[in-house]
Amino acid sequence: MDEREEWLTRLRRLRLGWPLRCARSFAPEEMALLREGLWPVSLDDRWVVWLEGEALRVWRAGTGECLYEAEVVEDAAGFGQCRVLRVCDDPEIYQRCAEESGEIDRFEGVLALLLGRRRHAVA
Repeated sequence: MDEREEWLTRLRRLRLGWPLRCARSFAPEEMALLREGLWPVSLDDRWVVWLEGEALRVWRAGTGECLYEAEVVEDAAGFGQCRVLRVCDDPEIYQRCAEESGEIDRFEGVLALLLGRRRHAVA
């Protein structure tokens, strides 16, 4: 079993989702990285991110709980567009922000951290 398959056995699907409008675009290079997946390599890595088809999911590595699920549509040029973001709405799993803008900022922060770190690791 490879690393990705091993992680996938531990990760849970988003059960209760709070839908938000989101206007996040992804460059073709980011789409490629998201399709590969961003898998933890040490105990310091707190997140798992993977784009499967049109579903971008973000999990907490320690618990395996899915906190974010986004619909990402890719255009002919390879750019991705997210218009809907669902945020975990189960208070036993995740304390979401009361305002949409705060939750989108959290989502953006996780993506920026992971995509930036992955770019540096590949370079």
